[in-house]
Amino acid sequence: MATTTYEPVIGLEVHAQLKTETKMFCGCSTRFGEPPNTQVCPVCLGLPGSLPVPNALAFEFALKAALALHCEIAGFTKFDRKNYYYPDLPKNYQISQYDLPFSKKGYLDIAVEGVTKRIGITRIHLEEDAGKLVHSDGSSGVDLNRTGTPLL
Repeated sequence: MATTTYEPVIGLEVHAQLKTETKMFCGCSTRFGEPPNTQVCPVCLGLPGSLPVPNALAFEFALKAALALHCEIAGFTKFDRKNYYYPDLPKNYQISQYDLPFSKKGYLDIAVEGVTKRIGITRIHLEEDAGKLVHSDGSSGVDLNRTGTPLL
């Protein structure tokens, strides 16, 4: 009887918050530790008639990360609405890059016990974060300050 050899392949989705002073699609602050729901506006709350404007610094940081990770930079990219309901997602969708990411096919070389191993990077894309649920003393609340924070 033949034996089958398996090779484990592990994929990770890693989010990194970009160190911008404002959110991905509006001018609201990303400062940490402010009172709940004090860093929001019609854009990051998804109110009717509000229009998002991309954060240029977030694109610059994404480009630097893509180059540092040896990625192919896309000649064209776009954003999509990733629709789902969650209490801390006021628009019921997240603006994210899906089928045409900012960059792809990169790598990171790491040393493991003196041997260089290449870790493949499938894609780097920009998206906005959701808010957060706060649970305390038997009750729950929603803090939307993080809503719209730029993620890579």
